[in-house]
Amino acid sequence: MGTWAPGDDAYNPDTLPVNGVTFNAYGSGPFNSFVNSSGIDGHYTGFNSPGTADNNYNTILQAAIYNNGEAMSLTWGGMTAGDTYLLEFWVQDGRNSTTAERSETLTGGASTSAALAFGSGANGPGQFILGTFVADGTGTETLTVNPFGGADIGPSAQINLLQLRDITPVPEPSTLAFLATGTGAMLFGFRRKNRAV
Repeated sequence: MGTWAPGDDAYNPDTLPVNGVTFNAYGSGPFNSFVNSSGIDGHYTGFNSPGTADNNYNTILQAAIYNNGEAMSLTWGGMTAGDTYLLEFWVQDGRNSTTAERSETLTGGASTSAALAFGSGANGPGQFILGTFVADGTGTETLTVNPFGGADIGPSAQINLLQLRDITPVPEPSTLAFLATGTGAMLFGFRRKNRAV
């Protein structure tokens, strides 16, 4: 439904699919135009390769947006009220051993994630996290990135990649036909189907 590889215009992520998903440097779907954003200092395209077996993935993770010392906040819209969404978030910076001291949490609504490490030693890689939420009546969601640092390096909020999918269960065609006839008791079932990104 939507992807964003912020700061990745240097690597043309549109031409580097990962597991069949194409990430967009300027955002696609709800990430194409944010309702509001704050705390973005700039972008950087010199992070190390995380060294996975997927060269496309390694390339697009070398860029990110950041905010040194303070939180970042993003609000996007364009979602259907009441639908369930899956958000995948990546952070990666293993340029040197001090990045192992950097981490961040994500806050959406009343929920805050576990800490995500930027790297693990001198060569990364970072981490990703999955979260689900139900869109409220406004069809918007706000995500706040809360940075933490260690003794050798200060905090820095960072986003390498985002992906959003609508995972709302879709009724079976036979169920839809049954409900349309209006016969008998209202019995129905759902099967989960992921809609295309």
